[in-house]
Amino acid sequence: MAIFGTVATLEKQACHKKYGKVFDFLKTHDLAAEFSGMNPGDKKTVEIDGSDVKAIFQVYKTKVHSLARLEGHRKFTDIQYIYEGQEIIGCSDLAHIVDEPEYNEEKDIFFTNANKQLSHVVLSAGEAAILTPEDLHAPCMMIGEPQVAKKIVFKVRVGYKSDL
Repeated sequence: MAIFGTVATLEKQACHKKYGKVFDFLKTHDLAAEFSGMNPGDKKTVEIDGSDVKAIFQVYKTKVHSLARLEGHRKFTDIQYIYEGQEIIGCSDLAHIVDEPEYNEEKDIFFTNANKQLSHVVLSAGEAAILTPEDLHAPCMMIGEPQVAKKIVFKVRVGYKSDL
């Protein structure tokens, strides 16, 4: 299941060599400058290590739980970091899929349904979740009322070993 908490906690719990470039980016990059001028609905991608590690900066309005879509990936692990705001991410194990999802290989994503109630992870500013291909997830769910959130979704290629 997903690993979540502050960046300091994730560094202790997760394999630093695999995710080290993400943690280094969070500690050394000017995140405020990247988000400057972005409005709800905007996204931009920053390559960190070619196509193996990238950061997708997003500004969006959180949504009601019924509108969240359960998604999964095959080629990349997501590290979802909340820069500003908070959200709930619903999580389920890949084994709980009840349908045959259509996989979009170009975008490395599929949307699906699960036969178990989702576990809910609450993330606030400065916290992140590591979601491997075994972790189905429904991000961007609101807490209370919809709010604008700023998030970075890091994509780390499965099997990435650049700094081992």
